[in-house]
Amino acid sequence: MACVGHEPNLAIPSLPDLELPDADEEDAEEDENERINLFIVDAGLEQTDFPDWQSQEVNNSSITYSGKNAVKFAREGAYISQEIAISPNETYVLQVYLKGSGQLWAEVGGQYYTIEGNFTSYTLLSLHFSVGDFDAITIGGSWFETEGRMDDFSIDYADEVEEEIPVEDVFPTDIIPSLTQWKISLPVDENGNDSRDAAHVEERNNQAFEIKDDHLIDYQYDPYFTVQDGEVAFMAHCAGATTRGSKYPRSELRQRVGGGDNYWSVHQYQYLKTQLRVVHLPEVKPEVCMVQIHGPEDEPLRVQYSERKHGLHIIWNETNKEETELAYTLGELLEVEVTVAHGSITCRIENLDRGESWSKTYLSEDQTGYFKVGCYTQSSIFLSEFNSSFTENEPLTAYGQVNVRSIELKETY
Repeated sequence: MACVGHEPNLAIPSLPDLELPDADEEDAEEDENERINLFIVDAGLEQTDFPDWQSQEVNNSSITYSGKNAVKFAREGAYISQEIAISPNETYVLQVYLKGSGQLWAEVGGQYYTIEGNFTSYTLLSLHFSVGDFDAITIGGSWFETEGRMDDFSIDYADEVEEEIPVEDVFPTDIIPSLTQWKISLPVDENGNDSRDAAHVEERNNQAFEIKDDHLIDYQYDPYFTVQDGEVAFMAHCAGATTRGSKYPRSELRQRVGGGDNYWSVHQYQYLKTQLRVVHLPEVKPEVCMVQIHGPEDEPLRVQYSERKHGLHIIWNETNKEETELAYTLGELLEVEVTVAHGSITCRIENLDRGESWSKTYLSEDQTGYFKVGCYTQSSIFLSEFNSSFTENEPLTAYGQVNVRSIELKETY
């Protein structure tokens, strides 16, 4: 519910008077009931450091609702604001997508209208207010109690808005109930720490936190394992904690074969079908792995996407890399189907948005394995230390993300 009559928790510097076009006196009476077109400069917050906004103590964020940039409120006193022209004597709806905690506000002639929210994933926050005789207002967003992000501001006349109804308390197991057949490895340890303070790759945090079986019911870990637009979002940042055997971070499911960390036989029937989309890639080495078969030592199958080098491709029997020649753009929906039987593996990939498919069947060199699904980010803030093809490391803000819509799993054990 919007609050009226108190200032938001920030100190706003005085803003220059907004220059509005003068109306001829003879036309004033005729035009007084006409609505102007409402406009927020850089409403999507895509410009680095937000030059079209007044701001204080804010950061750019690559964790967005849309586009490549959002605003992050990381400390008390952080805010962003802009003065805009409006039509007098109207009621408005100011909206923004909020992730984490934040306050949305409008200042009308010295009176503040505010609304607060705290959401685990980007959710639309709406503020209703009327303006009386005023023809300019200041809108903004600010820190509220803890860290938050905002993206995609909008304002419209209240009678022209069809509002979204926020959906809260939706968990990954509400989207994919069979997640209880898996465990997840997250890019942080049990205390929420990652590898950003390590000086070298050997000093990285390799104690990735795991949650398994029924403990996944109604569980999420923002921003690494959440629900976004009806899909389960797996996000792993390049500064993340890793498992002991890897230099790359992951937010990834591991199949719990027979209810434990076991292996099935490639000579019996095993089946996986999942629909997913790659939605974000690291900056220096833009590559993620979405699906695997993992064996005791090697990896009989990896399904990966690399934006610069190999496109949508698989790696089979550990070392054989093969491009699928399927066109792919970030955000397009893929269906990956893997069938294992009689020692052979068949991998079929279809770009559902383009109606194009590819498949390959081959003999597995490994005799046992298990499936993995999610985001295994193929880059690191220590990249140049262990990959001689690169001379620079990923920035702390770099990450990979894969959104999974569905998983169908059949195992013989």
